[in-house]
Order: sequence, then C-alpha cells, then structure tokens
Amino acid sequence: MGIERRLPTRRYTFLVRTPPKRGKLMRRLSGLLLSILVASMLQAQKRPDVIRVCVATLKNSSPHIVNATWQRNQLVRAFERINKGKDVKNGKAAPIEAIALELTEGSDPEVRDKDCQFVVYTNLTEVLRAGAPEIIIPPPSAVEVGGVSDPRAYPADYHSATVTYRMVRSGDIANWASGLVSAHAQLPEETLVSQLMDQVARRVANDLRTPRPAAPQ
Repeated sequence: MGIERRLPTRRYTFLVRTPPKRGKLMRRLSGLLLSILVASMLQAQKRPDVIRVCVATLKNSSPHIVNATWQRNQLVRAFERINKGKDVKNGKAAPIEAIALELTEGSDPEVRDKDCQFVVYTNLTEVLRAGAPEIIIPPPSAVEVGGVSDPRAYPADYHSATVTYRMVRSGDIANWASGLVSAHAQLPEETLVSQLMDQVARRVANDLRTPRPAAPQ
C-alpha cells in the first residue's frame, strides 16, 4: 500500500473595503437639500412685496411745449433704475413696478385692470428761459449790473423748471403723498424736465418705502 501524504493548507485573508451604504449617503444629501430649501423659503418670506404704481402722463400747465408722453416714460424708467439698487437686490427695499397710463388726471378703469395700488400724477407748472425776470437765482456765471442780474450774462440754453406731483391710493381721491421739485441749469428744456422726473421717482419711492403709522380704528 502506498503512503498518502497530505500537503499543509494555507489560509489567506483578503481585506475588502466596502463602499459606504447608499442609503446613508442619500439621507445626508436629502438633509442638505432640505436645509437649502428652508433657507430659501425664509429669505423669500423676508423680501417685501412688489408695489405696483400706475404713472399718469405728464400734465403740462406751462406755456412751453414738451413731449408729455416721453417725460412719463422717463419717470417709468427712473423707477426701473431705482429697482437696480442694492437694497432692492438684497431684499431690504420693496421693488416698484411702474405702469404707464395715457391719462393725465382723474380716474381710469385701466388702473383697476392693471391692479395698481397707487397712481402718480405729475404737472409741469413752470419752464422759464434765460433772462426771464421770474428767474430769481442766477447761475454762477451771471453778473449783476446796478444790483439787477444782467440777462445778457445768462447762457442761451439756461432754463428753470418746476414739477409738482401727487400720489393717491387706487380708488381714492385724497393725496397720499405730494410735493414739488424744481431745478435750473444750462440744459435744454426736455432734458431739464427729465431730470426732475428722476427726482420725483426718488421721492415717490421714499414715500412708498417709509413705514406709516396705522390709521386709527
């Protein structure tokens, strides 16, 4: 009989790194997404609502001819520039959506149809040319002869203009805010009035964003 020999056996140990559990990874990802969603919702809740303002066409009570529709559009664009400010982008100030109207005064069904909260009316009350006696404040280049400003010292394109404005709540006739802006400069009439529209937009925006005490019950 032959002798049967058994060879010694060797045991090998293999280390296998298993990937993290997929369920755990998904839970972490879901939690992160939820945190981002909640933060976005809280930020959205803090942002003030858009204020819709209808802008009437400029009423011209002065004897000079200006493009009233163009000036109204300048006022609308002025509100659009204000909306590009940091306070609006950061959610600290309410954006103002300006909507052009054809009317110059009075009420219009379009105000209700466009869901405007406020209506802004403007009136060009005065445009004076260089050397007019009504100009009280002369430009720096003006000289005085015998205590009276010499009209010849005024530049040919020197003008003075005044615009009044008032703002009412939609459906109301009482003024919610009102004011007057004026300027005098060596500019054409249309350009000077358009600068006044910028001033009106800034004042109206400030009036709309300034908290007011609640009306008594």
